[in-house]
Amino acid sequence: MRWLIVVLVALLVGLSRDGTAQPGAREPMRIVLLVDSSGTVAPMLTSFRAGLKVFLDELPGESEIALVSTGGQFRMRVPPTSDRQKLRAAAGSFTADGGSNSVVRTMVEADTRLLKGADRRRAVLVVITTDRGGYPNDNSVDIYNTFVRDFLGRGGRAHAVIIRPSGGGVTSEILEHLTENTGGFRETITIASALPKVMKTLTEYVAADQ
Repeated sequence: MRWLIVVLVALLVGLSRDGTAQPGAREPMRIVLLVDSSGTVAPMLTSFRAGLKVFLDELPGESEIALVSTGGQFRMRVPPTSDRQKLRAAAGSFTADGGSNSVVRTMVEADTRLLKGADRRRAVLVVITTDRGGYPNDNSVDIYNTFVRDFLGRGGRAHAVIIRPSGGGVTSEILEHLTENTGGFRETITIASALPKVMKTLTEYVAADQ
């Protein structure tokens, strides 16, 4: 099962843009801040809140930002807005929803609901997730394969921070593929306490596109 998934993800590399893909024009951004809220995150909440605060405090400009979480299913925490105070309040009270990490399905749903229809705004995904190394028995890879062609074709950009104590699963492989092919930032860390520092670096990458 693991080998089949790795092959399916790897096959896409030859069909997608290379890592130098750039959005076309400098339209304003719409950023979906997509955050793991599965049960795994519960003991990491202090670090997650601090990392979200760094991103919201350090990112310049007035890009629209939506806060979405992935615990079990898509959950809209804050609809797209340029109101940083509203976003900071949600980040400061961020909690785990429990359940499994539905990062791939939530990413695809967020793109469909929040990015595809964003008139003259560049699509940006910022993913903060854990990876426990699992290989799901569902069709997450097929769903991703359908999504990625369209996202790349629209000039989307994806950045990711992955918290992974050891090993790695399909979540890491998918995000590695997506960030490389959209020219985004990606960092894998072993402990959640490193998240605020990494988020500061990620913010610099997002800001450079503005």
